[in-house]
Amino acid sequence: MSDPKLIALDPTSGPLERSDDRALPGRPQSLAGSVLGLVANGLGESKLFLDAVYEELIREEEAIAAVRVLKPSVSVAPEPADWARLTSETTLAIAGFGG
Repeated sequence: MSDPKLIALDPTSGPLERSDDRALPGRPQSLAGSVLGLVANGLGESKLFLDAVYEELIREEEAIAAVRVLKPSVSVAPEPADWARLTSETTLAIAGFGG
């Protein structure tokens, strides 16, 4: 049996080197026509909070649709089917973390 390998990250070592030169996407001028992903972690009132954020946004931009996702746990990514919906049906997303 081989020895187990332990990999550790030191948060005091400074930022990691970027592996590519991708820039962050630009901020849209308007949300009109957008489909907003609302990803709640299920802790506290994160789902209700994201619904309230969405309600405020559609007061300004009526043509915004939403795809709502409730993660099964705070420490995991969305389920594969939910991730597929987010990446194929939404223009941008907001993740809400309750506590």
